[in-house]
Amino acid sequence: MRQGREIADHVGRVLNVVEGRSRPMQTDPSAERLARSWRRSLTKHSIDPGLSSIPKVVTAYELREHRERIETFMRIAREGVERLHSELLPASYCVLITDAAGVTVDYRTVPHLEREFRDEGFRNGTCWSEESEGTCGIGTTLTDRQPTLVHRSEHFRSHNIGFTCSSAPILDLNDEPIAVLDASALYSPEQRESQLLVYRMVTDKARLIEDAYAHYSLRENWVLQLGQMAEFLPVETDYLIAFDDNGRIVSGNRRARHELINYNGRRAEFLHDLFECTASDILAAAHASPGAAFPLRMFATGMRLFATLRAPHARQLVQTARTARPAAENNDTPRGFRHLALGDPRLKANVACAVKVANRDIPVMLLGETGTGKEAFARAIHDFSERAKQPFVALNCAAIPESLIESELFGYRDGAFTGARSKGAKGKILQSDGGTLFLDEIGDMPLSLQSRLLRVLAEGEVVPLGAEQPTPVNLHVICATHQDLPELVRDGRFREDLFYRLNGASFVLPPLRNREDKDDLIAQVLREECSAMKRDGLEIDKETLDKLMVYPWPGNIRQLRHAIRYACAIADGPTVSIEHFPHELHDRNEPARVAIVPTPARAVPAPAPCTIPDPCELRDGEPLNEACMELRQKMLEALRRNHWKVTETARQLGISRATFYRKMARLRIVAPNYLDGEERMVENG
Repeated sequence: MRQGREIADHVGRVLNVVEGRSRPMQTDPSAERLARSWRRSLTKHSIDPGLSSIPKVVTAYELREHRERIETFMRIAREGVERLHSELLPASYCVLITDAAGVTVDYRTVPHLEREFRDEGFRNGTCWSEESEGTCGIGTTLTDRQPTLVHRSEHFRSHNIGFTCSSAPILDLNDEPIAVLDASALYSPEQRESQLLVYRMVTDKARLIEDAYAHYSLRENWVLQLGQMAEFLPVETDYLIAFDDNGRIVSGNRRARHELINYNGRRAEFLHDLFECTASDILAAAHASPGAAFPLRMFATGMRLFATLRAPHARQLVQTARTARPAAENNDTPRGFRHLALGDPRLKANVACAVKVANRDIPVMLLGETGTGKEAFARAIHDFSERAKQPFVALNCAAIPESLIESELFGYRDGAFTGARSKGAKGKILQSDGGTLFLDEIGDMPLSLQSRLLRVLAEGEVVPLGAEQPTPVNLHVICATHQDLPELVRDGRFREDLFYRLNGASFVLPPLRNREDKDDLIAQVLREECSAMKRDGLEIDKETLDKLMVYPWPGNIRQLRHAIRYACAIADGPTVSIEHFPHELHDRNEPARVAIVPTPARAVPAPAPCTIPDPCELRDGEPLNEACMELRQKMLEALRRNHWKVTETARQLGISRATFYRKMARLRIVAPNYLDGEERMVENG
């Protein structure tokens, strides 16, 4: 809290400068800028310089809106914010980034000063605009669109005169502010010169973030990356210039726009207006030595620059797909999807649409019966996307008891609950930071966790169990279900706002019985299973193949894979016949037809519910008696039949999921583990 005399002295200095009775306190070239800002703060914004209250903070709902407007930019900027924070943390500087309205949308604090920073107003949601705070680093930077250092008593409001702030603007391709990067300290030396190094670091990081976002924004065009030294190009770019197929200049980063494209009051329209060559010459030079820097000479000044050329993003993906596979497989299948059988027209249409949304920060929802390959499709989207080198983390919401889903998803700190690991645990959300989070059977997520997941998606941060501060997270969410989510919404079992948050792009995967490429899929699965067992050359005889083609496959691709794996293991000779397959495929001459539900997202109708007796009462360590063994076997058969889908099994047996889990615990039934894509049963007792 500022003392009364300190506030009075500051107000007097402000009035003297604004009314022209004295000059600004310092002689730096920026002094007149700050004096103009003081005048605006007093005469235009009518701010009281003696006001000592903390800055205003927007509501949580308003903060979500501010973040959503620049969600893609924040994803790109996060790395720069993290690097600047790690560099300045030893000197006790917090780092924050605001949007164009001056509202803090991302913030990194100093752990041992966290409470002090928060008490002074440094937190997410604080508004630092000049209209609200008067002269300050962020507000004045937004107004002047120039980097600004505001040191201690150079601030307008008395509440801020103990701080030092270095801020730099981040502009879009039209020179409009997107954000401001700022580093601030609560305590600093009196000398203004002590802040010049921090000011320079903030300015440099802001330029790197701005260039990274320009690089992303121009990805649909040819992009020249230019610099004065060829050796520096791989690590630092001075200029970015984007152009179309006709050589017309589209735009560039800020330095290119101001120093090259616009020169002496004239704007270069085509590349040949800028360089002593044409666009065709540039394309030829880049093609002759892919990835290598080549020289270009400026038309107006004769200055020599070195350049590398980046192809439009969509063409890069096609080129990568063509060069990454053998000539025999040189088709149009996008990267990531090549391991899937894609002869079915509906699946081809799904893939064509999926590759367009994979890098657009659009959540994806996969619908279809169990076993139709939803996780494989989700992984293909991840492998195709720019996040391919980051984690792909999957969580089956139906396979984990309700009591464990929260800790599995959000993680926990040490001591969060009885039995917690001593060092805590990262949840699936933090494990997938930077990559993709796949939530299978999202319809089975408890309502209490749906609201927490919605908050993570809206605010881009997660709070582990037992933690006080949120952790920023950047992920792409893909979810899957075989249930009718709109019906669950109508029944109040699934949040409507979460449904629309997750349902950015939806894809219906057809059941195996309806796919037009069934024969290709059978052949592909046979090759994969034979290769895994080192039994290359196994073939399925024609009569057996005909039966496989007409079988309804209620378990879809998962059932097909397990059936072929079993047949390959059983068959002794070079040919696989129907007797080598599980009994349900050859016990009947005509396989039972499965009713096809009109809505593809619904599961195949289940058998009529049956009842099972109450579980046996067992003491710890007591062996299972005959009645309990019989009950246990009946439950295991039902679980295997439903591929260990507890919710589906409990529904068929006519009991609640919670009761079924209690029966499993008492009868010592342990769910299977999944290792390397294969099912391994672990049964105790």
